[in-house]
Amino acid sequence: MLITGIKSRPVYDRLQPMVGGLRHLIVGQGSGGAAMLRLIGEMSPAQRQSSTLLYSTESFSGHNHLTELRQTEADDLLVFDSNHALIEGLRRLLESAHMGTRLYLSGSESFIGTAMQAANAVDLNRDEVLREHSGTLVRRVWCAHCDTYTENVTQRVFICPGCQLNLVVRDHYSRRLAAFQGIKADGEVPGELPPAEELDT
Repeated sequence: MLITGIKSRPVYDRLQPMVGGLRHLIVGQGSGGAAMLRLIGEMSPAQRQSSTLLYSTESFSGHNHLTELRQTEADDLLVFDSNHALIEGLRRLLESAHMGTRLYLSGSESFIGTAMQAANAVDLNRDEVLREHSGTLVRRVWCAHCDTYTENVTQRVFICPGCQLNLVVRDHYSRRLAAFQGIKADGEVPGELPPAEELDT
């Protein structure tokens, strides 16, 4: 069977102000806004004044903290209507970021994973980034056969929207891909699928 007992979910942090930061990028999605608000509340006035908030109102849990975020004393608030648009905005900011930038991420697992790809692209050090998971642990899955990414997967076996194969979701999380791997479910015995079950989310 291609499902292994190896589980490699990322280990997350608790967002807290990072000392030594000259510029703070506080990035969140949906229910991640709660962690953003807590972080801002724990910051000094000087840290708040050197903070830019990026928030996506796209939410998997229905939570939206935009009203409260608008009332903070941060230097700037950039609002996006989708996670994809936010990630593109984050990429642009990181490309022009200077030494002393600190990055704080909060939201779903797939959102954090994709945002980390943007951070890795500019070689932001791991000690310059904090990540706090918020909301459901739905999975982002990469198809090993057609290179399609599927968001919000909750079933062990599902049909890939790219190649239409039945895929089984492995428990190994790839930081490089920011996703779990999906492989052909009946690769060993054609037509024989693993039992349908909810993923351990």
